Amino acid sequence: MKNRFARWAVAVLSVAVVASHGATLVNAEVGVTDDTIVFGTFQDMSGPAAYLGKMCTAALSIWQKYVNDELGGINGRKIKLAVEDNKYDPVLTKTAFAKLIHQHQVFGLLTIYGSSPCTAILEDLKKEKVPAVATVASVQTMFDPPNRYMFWYAANGQDEGILFVDYVMNDLKAKDPKIGICYQEDEWGKDGLQGVEMACKKYGLAPPIAAPYKRGTKSLSAEVMKLKTSGVTHCFYVGYAPVYAALFKEADKIGWKPVFFGDFVSVDPRTFIAEDLADGHYHIFSWGLRSEQGAGWKKMEELFNAAGAQELLNVPLMPSIWVPLMLTTKALQDCGRDLTREKFVDAIEKIQNFDTGGMGMIGYGPDMRKGTKYYRILKADAKQKVFVPVTDWQEPSLVWGKR
Repeated sequence: MKNRFARWAVAVLSVAVVASHGATLVNAEVGVTDDTIVFGTFQDMSGPAAYLGKMCTAALSIWQKYVNDELGGINGRKIKLAVEDNKYDPVLTKTAFAKLIHQHQVFGLLTIYGSSPCTAILEDLKKEKVPAVATVASVQTMFDPPNRYMFWYAANGQDEGILFVDYVMNDLKAKDPKIGICYQEDEWGKDGLQGVEMACKKYGLAPPIAAPYKRGTKSLSAEVMKLKTSGVTHCFYVGYAPVYAALFKEADKIGWKPVFFGDFVSVDPRTFIAEDLADGHYHIFSWGLRSEQGAGWKKMEELFNAAGAQELLNVPLMPSIWVPLMLTTKALQDCGRDLTREKFVDAIEKIQNFDTGGMGMIGYGPDMRKGTKYYRILKADAKQKVFVPVTDWQEPSLVWGKR
């Protein structure tokens, strides 16, 4: 299954790159012709996050076909795509960006991701005045301070850290909880730590016990021992699902039984590698679930099944990639025939509480590039291998901009 998908994704990439060449500009705006709009993306197609790069590239191809074939284009124009491999490397990302802008002459960037790669081009976006709609880059610097040309869409660590402590105090009504956090030691994990620290201060709790681990770590025995001996009763986790499963197993080995909360990336079937040990713990998530069968998920199922990409529907994070493409469609439609980069940016700014058909809530503004501000708490059901919402949509008690 994985090999078949990889071959399919590579084929999609080849078609996408070729498709972007040969566009003849008839408008003043770069990337816009009388009958096409050329978008670009950089993806990790051969590096440490290649699985995600191939997912994003597949979603882009499905979106392109949906817009061009089902919608008949947007205001008389069809979508073309150009893809460059950045191997999740910030230096290579700058090279990929330059190729997309100067060689492929794209109108804008779509579905780019990664905290380090995206950070590497923030100033380039402003210099070139190229709009970018990003996904899954979960740190504060993606939107704080706002960059006119970067529209970001993911659950950020600070929000999640605050929501974790909010739920412990207000919903679980824990008495004198000892808060801890186990996190990947990078910008991603540190963002979550900052949120937990802010929330602990708000509630008059002691600073959290922090147990960072290096990216690529297989064993968390030292981190788990530190958290247990410190008396942690409620633990937030920032990192990938397989390591989260390893955290459960290490805790079980030494008889440590806190209440665990995972960040949005842990809403992944691989969390259930830990089997019953994952049961009953919590997760923080910004998107609708496939099991809820909202209209947005149903449409996504229809399109992905038709493209032979059924396996992608098993990825709960798929709406984080798909929803920004739906938002892009609406913004392009709102621009009308006279399409420019500045009008596109203005059009996204005007979109508030965008209806994704149950896949999540999204909105922007002149000084708001955050995209997501509403979350739900999910609970893991290990027997059924599903995640079940236990709250409605809510904001963290410490709202961004007022912290």
